[in-house]
Amino acid sequence: MWVDSVDLHCHSWHSDGLWSPSEMAQRAYKSGVRVWSLTDHDTSNGWVEAQDACDKLGMKFIPGVEITCEVEIESETHNPTSWHLLAYFPEGASDEFKQWLADLKDARVPRMKSMLSALKDLGHDIPIEDVEKYAEGSLGRPHLARAMLEHGIVESVQEAFDEWIGDSCPAFRERPLPTISHAVEMVHQSGGITSLAHPKYYGISTDLLIPTLLRLGVDCVEAMHNSHMDSYRWELMQQGMPITVGGDSHGTEKRPSPGKMVVPIKHLHPCFHP
Repeated sequence: MWVDSVDLHCHSWHSDGLWSPSEMAQRAYKSGVRVWSLTDHDTSNGWVEAQDACDKLGMKFIPGVEITCEVEIESETHNPTSWHLLAYFPEGASDEFKQWLADLKDARVPRMKSMLSALKDLGHDIPIEDVEKYAEGSLGRPHLARAMLEHGIVESVQEAFDEWIGDSCPAFRERPLPTISHAVEMVHQSGGITSLAHPKYYGISTDLLIPTLLRLGVDCVEAMHNSHMDSYRWELMQQGMPITVGGDSHGTEKRPSPGKMVVPIKHLHPCFHP
């Protein structure tokens, strides 16, 4: 049996989404979602608001987060600067895990200052306050891109990434990241479940990827991601790992709302069944 009432990958303005957690919860509900997770990047700041909104809507909420990690395996065809690990806490996360997340978020500030310094050297002076006003939580490159647009440096957010702050661009700067195995350890210590987000993005064949995930202790793989072709979803489902499903909505025009993602119950991790 296939269902379309589960979406476990969604972002709010606490990371790089456009809308509040409650707005995204309402959009999910209107799209038929009944099991939903908010998975902002490296922060738990939206969980309380999201839980409250889901309680009012009668929707099951699972606190989640998308943790930015080191690249685990280099790809010959792709050039990602990080791998993303989704973490879910059906029974809630520990204070120790939330503090660990907060420390990860704090590491974004020195990186942003370094990128602003690089832009200044290139002739574009942007105060950090002009970036922070676009961020309700974790400070990231999408917020810098919007500030660059406001300052007239670029004509679009995409241009900011393509010419200035994207991977390998002149103002791009790395930041310290945890390994996948360390992130898995921290999540498991807090009773959580892990899933590798959008695996197609990393350019690793499934026959190498899945054994690596199992060795690292990852619990699931996000086979049903909005960007995946059906053939790739099917390939992942044949590997024996439980899967998760996520539309990866940021509230943008391309995918404004969570939901409308179908997943076979027999492959979906039992914790996420409707």
